[in-house]
Amino acid sequence: MFDTMWAFLQMGSQKSNYPLLREYCLALRKLMTQKTAGQTRYKKRGNLPFENLERIKNGIVIEAMALVLSGELDAFYRQEVPTDE
Repeated sequence: MFDTMWAFLQMGSQKSNYPLLREYCLALRKLMTQKTAGQTRYKKRGNLPFENLERIKNGIVIEAMALVLSGELDAFYRQEVPTDE
């Protein structure tokens, strides 16, 4: 999966997907804070399966790369921050 997504990034013309990046980050946070440590026998309603961890990590990396390669992150840094005077 990662190789396929990376191949698309190398083609250029990336567009970042903020909602998807946020969704992946929230899913990772949920996995990291679950008290069951991925053990099926202790699984609770709403817990995410740890089998999704690799997909979530790859998604975060790819979406972060798209954000950088699209130039949107640079544009964000160039914005002037208002100063309190």
